[in-house]
Amino acid sequence: MPGLITEVIPIQRIMDVPKECRLASRVLLLDGADRILLLHANSPDGEDYWLMPGGGLDAGEHFDEAARREVHEETGLSITLGPCIWNRRHVYNWNGIRFDQYERYFVATTQASDIKPTQADQYVNGFRWWSLIEIQNSHETFAPRGLADLLPPIIRGHYPPTPFDCGV
Repeated sequence: MPGLITEVIPIQRIMDVPKECRLASRVLLLDGADRILLLHANSPDGEDYWLMPGGGLDAGEHFDEAARREVHEETGLSITLGPCIWNRRHVYNWNGIRFDQYERYFVATTQASDIKPTQADQYVNGFRWWSLIEIQNSHETFAPRGLADLLPPIIRGHYPPTPFDCGV
């Protein structure tokens, strides 16, 4: 559940994440042409932005399991899941309700590009495969906002040795 971000809280370790946080996984999904799949979303408050496939963990589910499930639900694609590369925690409002969310971002690849959601979220109204140049030249809002700067090493296959906070 994305929404208006009102506060950024740095992450040191997963143990620092309060029990009340909503846990979520997101996937930086690359195709064979090094394009990233982003979903176009609109919040109930009218915010318009692009984000990576993903969502909340089900009870007892691990982050990597949620990543695979969410990608399949939102795209219909099967993926090869790679390492966790980023994390972030943010507090936001969604339809007048305050959420505190912790996310882990995984990198993944696919050779397929035909998107057929099996269980699309209502706030998602489209998708697009973006090249790095298109993201860098765009005036659209991305989540995380620094996506254009975060992507180059990932596209080159240079993953961080440990996940780091990718910011809002």
